[in-house]
Amino acid sequence: MFFSVLRYASVTFLTLAALPAVAQDSVTVGGVKKRAFGIPIEFQNGDVACRITLKDDRGATFDEAADFDLCAQERALKGKRLALTYKTARVMAASCQGDPDCKKSETIVLIASAKPAPLAAAAPSSPTPPPAPAKAAQTSFCTPAETVVFSCRTSPTKMISVCASRDASPTRGYLQYRTGKPDSTDPLDLTLPSGHVPPPQAATGESVPFAGGGGAWLRVATKSVGFVLFTGIGKWGPRGEIQEKAGVAIERDGKQVASLKCTGKPISLLGPDYFEKVGIKSKGQDFDFPD
Repeated sequence: MFFSVLRYASVTFLTLAALPAVAQDSVTVGGVKKRAFGIPIEFQNGDVACRITLKDDRGATFDEAADFDLCAQERALKGKRLALTYKTARVMAASCQGDPDCKKSETIVLIASAKPAPLAAAAPSSPTPPPAPAKAAQTSFCTPAETVVFSCRTSPTKMISVCASRDASPTRGYLQYRTGKPDSTDPLDLTLPSGHVPPPQAATGESVPFAGGGGAWLRVATKSVGFVLFTGIGKWGPRGEIQEKAGVAIERDGKQVASLKCTGKPISLLGPDYFEKVGIKSKGQDFDFPD
């Protein structure tokens, strides 16, 4: 796009001010803000000035009037980044519409000269941030201030945990069974007991011997439903091979109705040492380890 052509019979250019382009994006000449640098892509001789279309350092095009000498230098200047120097000049007003007898004039800003300039430095790119470390998979529903008594996943979307206070003992602290969806902000499916009571009031349990090993169980129950966490090792293979078991058995009215195996090695303190520390006893109950 070019400026409209100003036609006149005779014009004398009067240079009122000339400002060199400086190492900044723009300069102000005659109260008009102009770009200090540009790459000419098209030249055209007009009636009162050379018309040049340029691109700035951001790739935006703009048009300027310039001395006729610059159109004569088209071959040398085209496509190069130029530092632009401007001047103001009095010319016949556009409203004269080329009438040689018109006495009206106006001031315009012209490119007085253009000199090759180094290419603009590319804006420093922001360093690519390192990938965020993968979040470790949740291993229990216990808080950092609690002891993980038992925990494992029974499926990709189900985890069971038994958590206890650090000060748990036969007469103080608490122990709770918790289950829900791991790696999620969803609320827990179940917390049992719902309040904080000392471990002997929250659960029963026992350590039991097996051929080739041994095991332990911990039962947390309501009046009708029980959840029994268990771990064990014994000669349970088809030919008496040593195998491990771990998971949770679900009981209803004292009868085992389902069992869920841990999908990996559980975190477990179940055994005589922990049971003695917190006062967990069988209270006459027993437990059949599921196949």
